[in-house]
Order: sequence, then C-alpha cells, then structure tokens
Amino acid sequence: MRKLARELVDRMHSLTSVRHSEMAVENAELNLPFLKNTVADLPPNEKGSSAIVVSGGPSLHTRNSVDQIIKSDYRGNIICVDGALGHCLRSGLVPDYVLTVDPMRTRVVRWFGDPDFANREDDDYFQRQEMDPYLTIQEETRNNETIKLVNKFGPQIKIILSSSASQAVSQRCIESGMDIYWWNPIYDDFSDPNSITRKVYRMNHAPCMVTGGNVGTASWVFGHAILKLKQIAMVGMDFSYTPGTPKWNTQYGKEITELFGDVSEDAFIELKNPYLKETWFTDPAYYWYRKSFLSMVQTAGCETFNCTEGGLLFGKGIKFRPLQKFLTANGGSWA
Repeated sequence: MRKLARELVDRMHSLTSVRHSEMAVENAELNLPFLKNTVADLPPNEKGSSAIVVSGGPSLHTRNSVDQIIKSDYRGNIICVDGALGHCLRSGLVPDYVLTVDPMRTRVVRWFGDPDFANREDDDYFQRQEMDPYLTIQEETRNNETIKLVNKFGPQIKIILSSSASQAVSQRCIESGMDIYWWNPIYDDFSDPNSITRKVYRMNHAPCMVTGGNVGTASWVFGHAILKLKQIAMVGMDFSYTPGTPKWNTQYGKEITELFGDVSEDAFIELKNPYLKETWFTDPAYYWYRKSFLSMVQTAGCETFNCTEGGLLFGKGIKFRPLQKFLTANGGSWA
C-alpha cells in the first residue's frame, strides 16, 4: 500500500465522523415529528433464519445476482441497501427490508426517486457513479421511472430508516407508503458524556445500531442483531471496483483527483482476490469499511457468506461462495 493511501486509511474514521455527524444530528432533529415505530416494533420475521443482503457494488450487475435470486425461488429474507433498490424493483425483486443511513440531502433521495429533481443544482455524481449504471443517462426520465416503481411497491416494503437520513428521504418513504421503522447509528462511544450517539438517543429514544460506516454493513448488522438471522449471504458487497474502471467513475474518484491531482493514483489500493484470482482496486474509504467489516464478523452470531462473486471482501469469518450454491442450500429450486 502506498504512503498516501495508508495515511488516508488511518485517518478515515475521524474524516468520516467530521464529514457526517453534524449533518446527521440536524437531520435527526428534523425527523423527530415523523418518528413513530422503531426497529424494536418490527413484526416477527416469518421467512426463516436466512437472508440475502443486496448491496450496490459493481458485481451486482456483472454477475446478474438479482436475476439468479429470482430464478431460484429463494424464500428467505431479502434485505436491500438504498442504492440497490431501483435495480431490484426494475428486475422484479421486491425486498422485504430496505436500509438507508447516509445523511446527504440531495443525492440519496434519488435512489427512491426524487420528486424535486428538476430544482436540484447540477451534480454529475449520477453520471459518474458505478452503483447503478441504469441511472447514468437520461437522468430525468429514469428518475421518474424510479418514483413510479417505489410508489407502486412501497407499501410492500419495510424501510429501516435511520434518524440520520435527510428529510427528503424520510418524506419519500412516507409518500410511497413504506412501513417505516426508525433507528440511530452509533457514531461514537455512548459512555462519553459528550457522545453524539447519546445526544441523538436522548432526542428520539430509537434503538442504536453499529453501521461500520456504510449502509451495506449496516444491513448485515440489522440482519443478525435485529432479525436474529443465523445465515446471511451478501451480493454486490464489493468494497472495491472492477478492474479497468476509470478512477473518475469511482465513488470518491472526483474528490481524490481534486485533492491530490497528479499523485491521486497513490490514494488507490490494489489487492488480489485469492478466490477469483483477480486483482481489484479500492480507495481509502472502501478499504476502511472492509477492515471494519472483517473485525465485526469475528464476533457475529451468524454465518456470513460472501456470494458477490467479485470484489475484495474475504477473510477470517467469511465464507466465499458462488451465489447459486447458497441459494440451493437455502431452499432455492433450480430448473
């Protein structure tokens, strides 16, 4: 790992906290009037003890993971991150649960369809991002398609809505008829008298949950800590980028390039996946998320299967499996 990348990884926790916590607390205050049921009020899980977490990494599309799930007739729980919701609904897969946590006030709502799209400031993020290639062109048309899909299927979905979410996101969830269950992220040490987590909890008394800094990890935590699942498989959980992806088209590529210019390449990290025999690359944020996940999985009370068939999430406590093998072992039937 190059020096710049190592320095950024070491500072990532503090950088993430500074970047998001103030906005998240403000959002929690704005969301107070809407907060009713929390994750403690969720009805009993009736779909067995396994789940598939659908994240929005590039392998979700290159491996056709959602199509595989649909064709298998899998009967377990489907937990979806916000950034993969549109892809799931367009493909015909309605998730049981959707998680959202990012406090950004203009971008995240697009995953749910943004009714105020025409009035937003110009932002090239959705033209560059790799999470849902379908949204990179004809943005207004496809945003309107997403609005219609989410409105159609919203009443069938339980949204696990973080108090940190923007008011635009919470309003979309309400408007679309989603069944809302609130929670708080754990930002810091709750025992600290000046803890941000403590402040938000005293504000709304919603249960607190570790996130690992990202919605994919938060979805996995929700599965084993709240739903008490025994087996959780993950698709699209890459924490990295497909070999050959232009750096500009990565999640933080624009910011890294603007900050470091000619040495921006030194901020990226290459790792070989021993199962795939492929070298993928990642950035300091995703590397830190990966590192956090690997430490968390050691103490989890569930089996964790990485069925992305891509990416860089491998290590002790994670069983790297083809998705079809997990589906077959968990009630999926194949023709």
